[in-house]
Amino acid sequence: MSYQKSALLLGGILAVGLFLIIYIISDWGLYLAWLIAINLTTFVLFGSDKAFAKTGKIRIPEKALHIFSLLGGFLGQFAGRLIFHHKTNFGRHPSFTVIPLISLVLWGAIGYLVYF
Repeated sequence: MSYQKSALLLGGILAVGLFLIIYIISDWGLYLAWLIAINLTTFVLFGSDKAFAKTGKIRIPEKALHIFSLLGGFLGQFAGRLIFHHKTNFGRHPSFTVIPLISLVLWGAIGYLVYF
């Protein structure tokens, strides 16, 4: 299994596990429980990738980070970039600003359809 698939699998397991816990113990509904879980997962992935970058270990592929952002982790990505100072150079990483904005619009539209 490739490293990218491993990162996606482990991140997916974390996101689904958090989602189930949040959904079971709260009354927030599927949409909000998912967004909380995926944003926490995305935040953890950004922090982990930054730690891996500092130690020279194998990194989490950028494509995997983008996938988690598109799955709803846009706030986790913004927070991870801000707190960990990771992937913040727009000139080198413009997609790390554009993709979460696209995700924000997409998930905002989904939220509008769910709640209104």
